Amino acid sequence: MPKTDRYGLYAVVPDGFNLLEASPDKLDLYGIPQKPDVLTEPELFEFWTTLVSKDFFAKQPTFSTIDPPSLGGALESMLNWSGALISTPWPQRIVFAAGKWKAPAVSLPSAPALNTHSDDPKSLLWVGLDGRNGKLPNTSLPQIGTGHWPNRKPNHFAWWDWWHNSDERETTPQAITVIDNLPIQTDDEILAGLAVQVSGDVLYFIKNQTTGEFRSFLARQPPGKIEPLGSSVEWVVERPTDPGSGDLFPLPDYGSVDFSYCVARAADGAVGPGRMMTLADNALTIEMRETFANPERTVIVSRAELRQENASDPIGVTCTFQDPMA
Repeated sequence: MPKTDRYGLYAVVPDGFNLLEASPDKLDLYGIPQKPDVLTEPELFEFWTTLVSKDFFAKQPTFSTIDPPSLGGALESMLNWSGALISTPWPQRIVFAAGKWKAPAVSLPSAPALNTHSDDPKSLLWVGLDGRNGKLPNTSLPQIGTGHWPNRKPNHFAWWDWWHNSDERETTPQAITVIDNLPIQTDDEILAGLAVQVSGDVLYFIKNQTTGEFRSFLARQPPGKIEPLGSSVEWVVERPTDPGSGDLFPLPDYGSVDFSYCVARAADGAVGPGRMMTLADNALTIEMRETFANPERTVIVSRAELRQENASDPIGVTCTFQDPMA
């Protein structure tokens, strides 16, 4: 596996290789999450089967910095997140998380929010671990997902980050990193997730299910002391932060986003049996607010609601943009 300070790359899955029947060693070699148990983790097994089935075209990811820089990050008093989260019962930790959504069409909102770059709205969709208590010391937040910015070309892109506030945080702002060889178009279906390894590093993976393009890599733990991962898992629509001013960017009108396959595994360690968790496990939903003028008011701009289309389906969460002028 090629190595850098931040990540390592896996061998590429050969064309035509049958991942459904692959051994655990082969899955590790190619950066594929391990196969869940069909009986004890049926929803995770369904997600995994969808992930590795045809069409499937793997490449090693290439990365670039986002220009201008934008920061993801921990929850900030319902100002930057909208979505749902679940917490694991102590002493277990969440060691695997997955999610599915479609890339939304985005446009400028009907009114500019106060204290933002009013002409440059941005949204990030992601699945991640921890971050709900970002003001506590030595917390971190590995996250992978897609970005949707009306003023950027292309409008849609894949990205990742491992936000942290350890005692050895970099002096330069932690901007998100673009996975720039995974093209995404409006309405493309995205599968993404994270798998914590025995080493404490994290397997990141993302697939454009519409095109079959798959990317994975191993992200290394950030420098300094960080708390063990897995106190919570989140499925989130976020508006990122401008590193220069510290202000949040405004949220674009993204219509609505349905997060499905909102499933995770809680366990005593990265290997061995665990317990599947879903949004049925006392999920907390999060609404996002922004402040507007004329008259000055703080209103909900993104509302999250749990949904279950059929009694046998796992619960998902739908995030919906709320027009501030409505």
